[in-house]
Amino acid sequence: MEDLLRIGQVCNLYGISLDTLRYYDRKGLLKPLVDKDSGYRYYTLGHLDVLEMLLIGRYLEIPLDQMKEKIDLESIDGYLDVMEEQSRFIEEKYNQLRKLSLYTQEMINLFKSLHGFENDMSFKNIMTEENLNITVYYAELKNLLSHKESSRIHGIEAFEQWFSYSTGQDGLITENSQTVGLSIQEHIAGSDKILDYLGRMAEAGKAKIIKISGNYRRISFHGKEEELKKYLYLLCSHFHLSDTVLHIRYKFALLHKDMEHEYFAEIYFPQQGRK
Repeated sequence: MEDLLRIGQVCNLYGISLDTLRYYDRKGLLKPLVDKDSGYRYYTLGHLDVLEMLLIGRYLEIPLDQMKEKIDLESIDGYLDVMEEQSRFIEEKYNQLRKLSLYTQEMINLFKSLHGFENDMSFKNIMTEENLNITVYYAELKNLLSHKESSRIHGIEAFEQWFSYSTGQDGLITENSQTVGLSIQEHIAGSDKILDYLGRMAEAGKAKIIKISGNYRRISFHGKEEELKKYLYLLCSHFHLSDTVLHIRYKFALLHKDMEHEYFAEIYFPQQGRK
């Protein structure tokens, strides 16, 4: 058996473990020659050809059962099929990873912008947003949580959460705390299913579609909920806002154990009143 390789030699040659070769043996993929006297396992060059194909499959993350099926067919068509199928899988996975990368970078940029942020109490840094076109689906929390399909919807990272405040002529600001708004970041994986879900909720009368469109002004805010309300009063007083709606987009919640969280948000309001 001078032309044969022992199991340890094969492991060293390919940088794999003894358990890997034993597993392939148990699965019937790579059964070595066994010396009846010594019990040693030996591999031929033909065995190595099979091993190399198995390792290629492992590198490409092709399930072992699929590789076994194609090897058993002894046909080039089988190998072509499995490689084409895996190519489609890799492309899909690549697209998902690209979306994850974009989302991660968005979070990094957000945290950098929040670091050291202070509220603009003079409203000098107000921003103007022209030709906005944001669709927000408002619904009562009980409808969002109890819908029979909600448990099958994944992709919370695609949600942007909104609340709205109404300003009256008497200067009072009111919020419907039971109604939450959701807009969707369409480049996030799974956003198409979420949009379809919310669209069907709207058709069923369980959600209301609000369009934030046209020219708006925007300012950022950081603080607790009570501090937000005080800030909104200052904002309305400064810009003489009445009979209008303030749209609040929550970007991030800095969590506290006492549940008195701090919020980083963007406040949108129509271009009216004093500039």
